[in-house]
Amino acid sequence: MSQRAVSFVVIHPEAMAAEGIAVALARYPGLMVAGTARSVPEGLQFADRADAVVVHAGLDGVNVCARRLRARGVHVVLISQPVTPDAQDASFPIDGTIRDLASRLSPGASLPDERLSTLTPREHQILSLVTDGLAGKQVARVLGISPKTVERHKTRIYSKLGVPNQAAAAGLAARAYQGQEEVEWNRSSI
Repeated sequence: MSQRAVSFVVIHPEAMAAEGIAVALARYPGLMVAGTARSVPEGLQFADRADAVVVHAGLDGVNVCARRLRARGVHVVLISQPVTPDAQDASFPIDGTIRDLASRLSPGASLPDERLSTLTPREHQILSLVTDGLAGKQVARVLGISPKTVERHKTRIYSKLGVPNQAAAAGLAARAYQGQEEVEWNRSSI
């Protein structure tokens, strides 16, 4: 029986940093992005549907936010520099690794196959849909892209994973994504 994925929100004043952290963490089985935000008030909109919040410690209102979230049972990780001794359990060093942050959110989290970490978010989407058994044209309809674009992505995926074909890529992905909560796609257009 698989465990439910840990959903998380990333709150960082720089949009690119928030999105980068979220994408990097979402590659770990058992972690799922609930949202990203640039401010504490914006991030609190997503926090109701999250198990954890990763927040930049320098934001206005972060201490009050952290206390309220913890009172509701939300795991809060403050990204700070330097880590203060009194907040060591909640703080995470700004120069820490994504792997360590993933472990903080979900103990034991690790990428099952490092080759998967080389895929872009779009390539992960396509691989996930192919693993679910969708054909190239169906993937194109679901994602709103052309079948030729899907085929180009699939060729890059096979190259990055070092596999000869779709069946081998799907097998590798199925083993890697096992236990992750299934992503719901709009399949009404299939």
